[in-house]
Amino acid sequence: MEEKLNRIRKIMLGHIPINISIVVVTPLPSTFYKLSEKLNIDEKYDNGFFENYIFRLPKKDKRGILILSPQGIASKDIIELFSNNNILFFGLAGSLNDKYTIGDFVEVEQVEDENGEITKTYTTENKKKVKCGYSPCLLGKIEKKYCDFARKENCDVVDMETVYCAKTAIERNNKFLSLLLISDLPKKINFWELSEIERNKLKKGRKDAINEIMNYINFFIKE
Repeated sequence: MEEKLNRIRKIMLGHIPINISIVVVTPLPSTFYKLSEKLNIDEKYDNGFFENYIFRLPKKDKRGILILSPQGIASKDIIELFSNNNILFFGLAGSLNDKYTIGDFVEVEQVEDENGEITKTYTTENKKKVKCGYSPCLLGKIEKKYCDFARKENCDVVDMETVYCAKTAIERNNKFLSLLLISDLPKKINFWELSEIERNKLKKGRKDAINEIMNYINFFIKE
């Protein structure tokens, strides 16, 4: 089984990751590249399905991996490559709850898929806690369908990747933490309709996210 999984890892990542204790995943290219500038990168791989970098950790013989995931549900394919690990996902989310507005950071404490199945995730004491629902798109009838269901189920936010990444991570015995930045308010304010103040808040959040992620990496190192 492990031999087969290693073959898949080699195809998906371009290599077989060894001694990995922290997996950082994001579908945001700008975050991926800016974060890599903050990490002690040892190896870079762009010959697989998913571009990824290996970085050094202070602990002896331990390393981390930073992965640029695709947008949407396919991102769970990355999570399937790891088990018994610490996984940190960072992405953007739409807020369905007036308590959470554009530029806010939140941690997901549970996810609910479109069938009503709930999965609990790992959290810290660092951020506000939310329930995350699934929405596969940003506009139109499909968005309305999923957002309406998420509101009915008292979800605070919706995101394309977190729900299925979380479900897959827990199934493989990973410790999964999702840090999300609120980027829009579905059916209220779309991301292309932001005011100048809201654009500046989101821009600041995108910038602050690098240090926020570094803080979480350091948190996992100290555990």
